[in-house]
Amino acid sequence: MLLTGTDLLTIERTLQLAIAPAFILGGIMALLSLLSSRLQRLGDLYEEARSGIESPLTDLHLLARRARLIYRAITFAIAAAVLLCILVIAAFVEPLAHVRAGGHIAGLLLLGMLSLTASLACFLREVLMSRDKLPTLPQQ
Repeated sequence: MLLTGTDLLTIERTLQLAIAPAFILGGIMALLSLLSSRLQRLGDLYEEARSGIESPLTDLHLLARRARLIYRAITFAIAAAVLLCILVIAAFVEPLAHVRAGGHIAGLLLLGMLSLTASLACFLREVLMSRDKLPTLPQQ
């Protein structure tokens, strides 16, 4: 099967539309890496608290609340990544299968961005919780 010029233009346009979600996916992967590092650090702090090391950062209830926020942020980030992957697939299938899926693609983008926003909001809340327990330096 030989592709015509119109087919090649359709594929080129589809690739252009799929690039933005692909960049967002890269950002989500970086966010997931950051979140998993913070979760690992919370695990280390939890072990310190269980072994009896006293620190303002080792309040077990606070650590549990922070871990729940990180788990939620990870869940929302993964959901956003899955939605964006489905969006890229739909963006390729639409012109090649000659179907209209513009509304569905817009809905996937909206849901993906809402999920990413929820992930970032959970992450922000966890960062603010951790900041509140840090010792303050005297003003000069």
